[in-house]
Amino acid sequence: MKLRIGSRGSQLALWQARRIAARLTELGVETEIEIIRTTGDRITGVPLARVGSKGLFTKEIEEALLARRIDLAVHSLKDLPVELPAGLALAAVPERESPFDAVVGKRLDELAPGARVGTSSLRRAAQLRRLRPDVRIEDIRGNLDTRLRKLDEGGYDAILLASAGLRRLGWAARIAEILEPERMCPAVGQGALAVETRPAPDPAFEICARLDDPAARTAVEAERALLAALGGGCQVPLGAYAELLEDRLVLRAVAADPDSGETFSCVESGPPEQPQELGRRAARKLLESGARRIVAAVNSQALPLAGQTVVVTRARKQAGALSSRLRALGAEVIELPLIEFQPLEFKAPDWTAYDWAVFTSANGVEFFFERVEPRPGPRICAIGPATAAALRERGLAPDLIPQEYVAESVVDALRAAGAAGKRILLARAEEARDVIPEELAKMGAAVDVLAVYRTAAPEGIEQKAQEVFKTIRLDWVTLTSSSTVRHLLRAVPKELLAGVRLASIGPVTSQTARAAGLEIAVEAAEYTVEGLARAIADLVRNSRQDGIGSE
Repeated sequence: MKLRIGSRGSQLALWQARRIAARLTELGVETEIEIIRTTGDRITGVPLARVGSKGLFTKEIEEALLARRIDLAVHSLKDLPVELPAGLALAAVPERESPFDAVVGKRLDELAPGARVGTSSLRRAAQLRRLRPDVRIEDIRGNLDTRLRKLDEGGYDAILLASAGLRRLGWAARIAEILEPERMCPAVGQGALAVETRPAPDPAFEICARLDDPAARTAVEAERALLAALGGGCQVPLGAYAELLEDRLVLRAVAADPDSGETFSCVESGPPEQPQELGRRAARKLLESGARRIVAAVNSQALPLAGQTVVVTRARKQAGALSSRLRALGAEVIELPLIEFQPLEFKAPDWTAYDWAVFTSANGVEFFFERVEPRPGPRICAIGPATAAALRERGLAPDLIPQEYVAESVVDALRAAGAAGKRILLARAEEARDVIPEELAKMGAAVDVLAVYRTAAPEGIEQKAQEVFKTIRLDWVTLTSSSTVRHLLRAVPKELLAGVRLASIGPVTSQTARAAGLEIAVEAAEYTVEGLARAIADLVRNSRQDGIGSE
């Protein structure tokens, strides 16, 4: 088959497209390249930071991909927005070229005071102000060869460029100095290529996925997760560089004030299997260190929850992920745990006697395996990603995760997996709904329900909750289970909830709230803490754009 490759028409973009074409030829795939002009190619006289950057160099190419005029697109990964359009996927991140920035012309310490240094990047300009506050930073636009020509004509004393482009086009000899990440942290994804296709089972995805380099993919996933958590694009003066060092993934991140050069930085590390969590954790550290002001000043949309106070009602040990995500979006967070989990005594079952084991929460996994050795046994169904992660932490890979993270979807998934007539163990909370055992029994399954924990209200929560609601102006309360709804109503009189928006993690929680006479302002489309935070942010952002305000 022949695959059509979409690419910008610059010298560097075509080198990149031809490189991927050559790799595909090695796999026995015939290709042709179609040049597509993008918005970024047409706007050449305005600094990038002034026009914004979301999809500036990718939008038209992605439209061609969605319209099936091309089969794959090759981008510089740093140009690719962190959120891809629906119907597209990142099929491969091939081996990464040097991600570092380079100085062309003269070394930084050779530049005289007042020397003119060209760059179109806020990130480079901000970090350069810290390194050489005495030079003049001037904007420079154009393709790589155009920028080099402007330098050669005397328009600048030096220019800052990505070393990857210079190396790829055979201009490495022009590099006067490589700037290590400790001096100038590179852009997210710099030096990496992105091969974008329609998702599997599209043939192009299946073929291009063979070009993926695991080390490069892991590194850029951490960097892009950091960028996503800060809501930024190229207009945010943000640097990030991740690398695998032995068995750890290390992520260096910098946010810099484009005017003063003041920088906030952090270095975080974690297991390579969790690059996105590492990126989110680094984003939290940056915001906590003072970068929140910089991000908000450059991009008011980056922190949509700035000025919003959100109450997180999850149990204390589970509140961290949601609280951190909300803080990353700019919110002030008050943790008010309305539930706590209490383990129940139970006789450890014969784990290997079952065909299936079903877990409907990470808590169920934790309390069950406190009494049962995690070892191979039945096939396992996890209700959602958090539950699946808890299983994996114990060396057990779930065989089944439904598309929607509710009991009804668990039943449908088990039915499709042939669980009818099988012996099934259901480890759950004492007060859980009976949808799963009742529906499985109708299928002829033999279901053993094992209550391994119960939820309870923390001692003294009523007094603490009422103090919070009476003394603090609150914008939002998050509800992550039916139990949090019931405990909220026991702890807080309804009149204190007036004017406070309620955000629900999913339809079951919403149903419980509405049955109790509460109004749900927003419900997560994806029934996870990430989905809940996103739903709140989207509503606040849309309200501001519509001129409604956030009150």
